[in-house]
Amino acid sequence: MKKIFILFAIMLSNYNTQAQTQNDVVGYYKLRGGSHYLKPDGTFIIIGYATLITGKWSLKEHGEVNFVPDAPKESFQVYGRHTPELKDSTKFMLSNGLHEEETFMHIGKLSAVNPKLQRVYVKGHRCIQFPEVYTTTKKADTISFTSLPYSYSENKGYKPTIYTFNNTEKFNDFIVNHFEDKENYHPFSYLYKDGGLYYSKHFGEKQDLNDALTESEFAQISGIDFEPNLILYTPKYKRYDNDIENELFKLNYTLDEKRNAYISQLNYVAGEENTKDYDYNNTNLLYIYKKINTSNKFQSTFLIEEKSIFKDHCKE
Repeated sequence: MKKIFILFAIMLSNYNTQAQTQNDVVGYYKLRGGSHYLKPDGTFIIIGYATLITGKWSLKEHGEVNFVPDAPKESFQVYGRHTPELKDSTKFMLSNGLHEEETFMHIGKLSAVNPKLQRVYVKGHRCIQFPEVYTTTKKADTISFTSLPYSYSENKGYKPTIYTFNNTEKFNDFIVNHFEDKENYHPFSYLYKDGGLYYSKHFGEKQDLNDALTESEFAQISGIDFEPNLILYTPKYKRYDNDIENELFKLNYTLDEKRNAYISQLNYVAGEENTKDYDYNNTNLLYIYKKINTSNKFQSTFLIEEKSIFKDHCKE
């Protein structure tokens, strides 16, 4: 009898180990106020209030489910285009995340010894407008950016990363993105047990994935590409995120190479983007911006030009 009991215990142990496979974990879970979609291909989507996280998941030992979110590789990105109407001017749209930390910018070559960068926003700003567009007559052959998390702003010895971009294609119209180091970008783990996912005291029971996928358009997303080679924006700086490779887009839009833009064949009226009441959501005209790769990055303390590019709109 004792031998039979031992044999049964071994079989039960093997069964429990085999039960926890990748396929067992695939499913839909409501957990920590968010909808979790764990797909068979090892990708996941988490949708919560004002939150969308995508990435890869995998099952580790002892039921640990590891999540690695899609995340930007660098803190700053610069995209550029040629806009003939600007003539001798250069334009920067600086509203994409640059207000979330203390951010700094320099046009032209940086000093190698004591680099000096200008504040983009007033320190401690509270009132932000969209879009914040900076126009200058400076030639942007070289552009540099850096940032200071507010928690490090008084640490004189802190050395942030300074990113430098060489504008080899002589663009004169730019869109700059800044990504603050957020918790959503960091890997994390849950525990799979008893047909559900655990996180501390939180529990989400496994539900049918296919049913959940049909109920949410966001759940169909395969992942977030933080570094596309091209981005599209309307004249009022609304980003266009639809796939330009699908047949519907190709039927509706034509590429105007001279203007470096996609134009709606059915709806666009020449010159409409210059009207005073042109709608922010109007996607009849989509400007194409090309990614400029980082030419150099290094960690260094730097001097601050305190006069900011943008004023404090609270004081207007």
